[in-house]
Amino acid sequence: MSATFSKESVRNALLDTFAKHSHTKVAVTEQSHITGDLGVDSLAVMEIVAELEDRYDLTFPDEDLPTVRTVGDVIALVCKHLQADGRLS
Repeated sequence: MSATFSKESVRNALLDTFAKHSHTKVAVTEQSHITGDLGVDSLAVMEIVAELEDRYDLTFPDEDLPTVRTVGDVIALVCKHLQADGRLS
């Protein structure tokens, strides 16, 4: 059986993930713009996507990615996919 996650656990894990990849000293929040505020380049974005797909056993369709701009957008996207899989409590 696949693991179940809470929205709060996803949120906390993603804030930590983006803090790890950030190239700035600003605090990471849900409103943080991934490239603008955090200085995350396209290569790091792909690393983050791969990390999240592995961690949550998900595959993000290419059409979902252009709408993602902030950390909150990523949290919502991960939660949407976990909810669809019945793995969000």
